[in-house]
Amino acid sequence: MQRTKNTGKAIAVGLLLAVTGIVIFVSFFNNSREVNAVNETADLYFVDSELMMLIPNTYYLPEVSREKAAKKVISELINGRDDNSKIMRIMPKIKNGITVKVKNDTAYVDLSNEFVQAHTDNAHKEILTVYSIVDSLTSIDGIKKVRFTIGGKEQAKFKGNIDMREVFLPDYTV
Repeated sequence: MQRTKNTGKAIAVGLLLAVTGIVIFVSFFNNSREVNAVNETADLYFVDSELMMLIPNTYYLPEVSREKAAKKVISELINGRDDNSKIMRIMPKIKNGITVKVKNDTAYVDLSNEFVQAHTDNAHKEILTVYSIVDSLTSIDGIKKVRFTIGGKEQAKFKGNIDMREVFLPDYTV
């Protein structure tokens, strides 16, 4: 009888330890996958001072999720780099002008109507703006493509030159 009680306790303790171990492992795996999903750096693509092409500028990211890294990258693109005379900020400085969410390997970017209206009607600058966002976001580990909406809706055009309904992949030749 005593042996049966001890065996039952041992099995209960063993099961408890096994379940605890599984919970810790799953929790660690989920958290580490999310946190370690980003590089320690991202390339921010700003337009050169002549408004001809995009130039990468290395940016150090804190160790955060892909979505938080994407939001930080967008914030940096909007704020620009006033300390570097070789590059310019091309995006209108509109608060909440761009929002981003990340799901799987895709960044979903929403441009506010105010942002679009404030942007210049120049086709080349439109391309530079779109690929500044796309190339910068896809430099984050785990983000491979970008989809755009305008004002929360899928729109055919940004300012009339680029079909915004497509899935955008990085293009480092812009």
